[in-house]
Amino acid sequence: MAAGRFHRIALKDMKIKHKLMIVMMMLILCFCAVVVICLQFIFRSYDDMLYSQSARTINNSIGDIENEIRNIEKLSLTIAADARIQDQLTKAREMTNEYDRAQVLTDFKNKIFVYMLTEKHISSIRFVTDFGYDLMVGQSAQIPEESRKEEAVAQAREAKGAIVWVEPDAGHPYLLAAREIRSTGANMLEPLGTLMFQVNLESVVRQHQAFTTDGGELYLWKRNQPIYAPDSRFQPGSSIIGSSQGYQIQEIEGTSRFIAYTTSKETGWTYYSVLSYDDIFKKKNDLRFALLVVVIFLLVTVVAVAYWLARGITKPIERLTLQMKHAERGDFDKIVTGAPETDRSDEVGYLQKRFLIMIQRIDSLIEENYTRQLMLKDTEYRALQAQINPHFLYNTLTSINWMARVNGQGAISGMVEALSRLLRNAIGNQVHVISIGEEIGLLQDYMHIQQMRFESELHFVLDMDERIHSYRIPKMSLQPIVENAIIHGLENMLGDCTITVTAVTGDESIEITVADNGPGMDEAALEQLRAFTIPSKGSGIGLKNIHERLQLMFGESAGLRFHSSLGQGTQVTIKLPKVGETNV
Repeated sequence: MAAGRFHRIALKDMKIKHKLMIVMMMLILCFCAVVVICLQFIFRSYDDMLYSQSARTINNSIGDIENEIRNIEKLSLTIAADARIQDQLTKAREMTNEYDRAQVLTDFKNKIFVYMLTEKHISSIRFVTDFGYDLMVGQSAQIPEESRKEEAVAQAREAKGAIVWVEPDAGHPYLLAAREIRSTGANMLEPLGTLMFQVNLESVVRQHQAFTTDGGELYLWKRNQPIYAPDSRFQPGSSIIGSSQGYQIQEIEGTSRFIAYTTSKETGWTYYSVLSYDDIFKKKNDLRFALLVVVIFLLVTVVAVAYWLARGITKPIERLTLQMKHAERGDFDKIVTGAPETDRSDEVGYLQKRFLIMIQRIDSLIEENYTRQLMLKDTEYRALQAQINPHFLYNTLTSINWMARVNGQGAISGMVEALSRLLRNAIGNQVHVISIGEEIGLLQDYMHIQQMRFESELHFVLDMDERIHSYRIPKMSLQPIVENAIIHGLENMLGDCTITVTAVTGDESIEITVADNGPGMDEAALEQLRAFTIPSKGSGIGLKNIHERLQLMFGESAGLRFHSSLGQGTQVTIKLPKVGETNV
């Protein structure tokens, strides 16, 4: 028990690199054991599979070859049932004019030729009739003897519309398929002629022979007659002729051959797969050696990769551990900020980046805290210097007002009073929403000062129903708009400027319009104004600020609207809902 505890403690205290190496080596040993067991099983199974491999391969070839034969059978049936071909053959049979009949038969040959192009293994298609017509389309290296033609026609006639096959022989290596075309029209089932397909059997076999890469050959026999033979070396032994399925090892020209054979139930043909018996077992031994080399190579590669991975994982962690020790002691100058791990995108790189960011933040917080303490002391000193009582400013303006009155300066007295009221509302009152009446009062004080400044050049017209004075509006909403009208209107005019403030009330909203008779603006400038992208000439509250305050307080329906044209002045309309004092 003590020994087990010692091993657990020792494993726990080991470095991660050593733990990873131990785990990986155990996995590699398990892998090697599994591979050895699997190889033994594979080699034993391989011996059993060799004998069935050829049978499976030959069955695949049989399926593909007979599928091609079935495709040709379907094509012949399609041609025989084609309505156009039926009509052409019926007309050709009934026509007495040789020219017209020749035209019809030419169309028939063209139609047959199109069908033939759909099957590349068909060398030619021949059509024979009882009334003396013998037509052929396509190209063929050999034309079947008359006896074979007559045999095919006779068999097709006996089949009464079904397809018949005439196997190749030594004189004619092509496979013949024949089908009698019978009428589907008025003269039901009347023979119209016989179609004969000349099929290149060698092309079919070569395309679907699945084991040519293994040095094998495929032979086709029917009973004791060859149908297809790539050469004359193979002759099935008497012991396997007549047998439907099996395998045999046979000497051919001094070489052992493994022969697997299967007889097709559809065609009655026997397919013989002939492979080199020596090559089969040589490949087995070659495979055994190749697998052994691959396993050894993989073992060495896995060990090298395991060491490289363990080193690659643990080395950055060791560097990070060292930097943490520096941070623990407060030695921030020894921490390497340009470590190669910072360029990694994996978890180790993420930890390194986060650690460096943390160290930088700690360092910056220390610096920031020190700077903040200095700034706090300085701010406290400046605040003591800047504590000026606003009442001092108001009292000073009051003194100036009384001095102006004593000296008979009424205009100066009026301007000072207006300025005093503006300042009290701008910096002395912390209320952000006031009544429209209070906003009009601020605007009148502002316009009083401006009219004293510009004298007769500036005219102010206020046309507003006093019944809307109780509704609410953000403070300092009208004054910046009027100031903007003076800056862009009066200062750009040669004549007098008239600023008119009007109000229109609806069921649920109020629209206050500030209009001037200034130079106006073109459509491009107006679009910039509506987008609030025109640079401001002043330093106070901008139009965009007013628009955003209105929408923030009253919703998207509130805000500023602009209308202007060159030479016609500019109108800025404030739209806001009817909100009374109790709703704010």
